[in-house]
Amino acid sequence: MNEKRSAAYRASVTVGLVLAVLTIVEYFAAIYLHSTIVLFLLALFKAVAVLNYFMHVSRLWTQQEGH
Repeated sequence: MNEKRSAAYRASVTVGLVLAVLTIVEYFAAIYLHSTIVLFLLALFKAVAVLNYFMHVSRLWTQQEGH
């Protein structure tokens, strides 16, 4: 059980770091590229990451046993 918890923390930290890096990329894309499409795609990717990893939306469509 402890290994699962540490793996979950590791995944959360990894996703958090990826989101931080994407935010920095988004900042520089806004300053230098002036492209709404690039900003929209970056924001969409970040939203999917948050929905999937932190809100666990992907689990809504999986069949779980034990309940």
